[in-house]
Amino acid sequence: MAERVVITGASRGIGLEFCRQYADDGWEVIACARHASHELESFANAGNFRVVPMDVADPNSIRSAAAAIAARADAIDVLINNAGVYPRDPCVAEGPDRAALADSFLVNAVAPLEVVHALLPALRRGRGKKIVNVTSLMGSIDDNTSGGSYAYRMSKAALNMAVRNLGHELGREGFVAIALHPGWVQTAMGGAGAPTPVSEAVAQMRATIARLGPRDNGAFLDSDGSTLPW
Repeated sequence: MAERVVITGASRGIGLEFCRQYADDGWEVIACARHASHELESFANAGNFRVVPMDVADPNSIRSAAAAIAARADAIDVLINNAGVYPRDPCVAEGPDRAALADSFLVNAVAPLEVVHALLPALRRGRGKKIVNVTSLMGSIDDNTSGGSYAYRMSKAALNMAVRNLGHELGREGFVAIALHPGWVQTAMGGAGAPTPVSEAVAQMRATIARLGPRDNGAFLDSDGSTLPW
């Protein structure tokens, strides 16, 4: 039986490339996106690929998506919480943007926990028991030497803490939950100046995911599997 992966934020960039590479390797892919892009929809013709609508900003949408997934998939081996936002919020001297902060925390930190909760029964039945949360080195307090990007940095730091909690809570059941930094990648979010092609970044992350073991539970990892500073 093919292994099964659920990927959120699958319509473009890193999420789309995860879908492409896992499908090409024969995995059963469940791609979750608020609005499926034309390219994502084109994959849906494959026998091992399904697109499920999911707006991670809406808890009802998460629950509906989880029900749709459960109706067709009794077990999930790997969950990749990839959906995220990067608002261009102002510095504090200009006045904090409350809406940007709230949206970032909701999508980047709260929603991944809601997705894990909604899919936990199927994850418990899976063989892999891997929960991968795509984070950023910008969420590292120790590494912050430039400041700025309050909403993004704060929300990713919160996600990292959530991952450590998940590791404590679910590790006793054999789960491995990690925060995974993709690097600076050539996507719409990363910008044209990013040095790493998305295909290369995802291939490296997939290799790291494949190697995950109990020692990695609750860790903050770079795309190559090396440990990053909190």
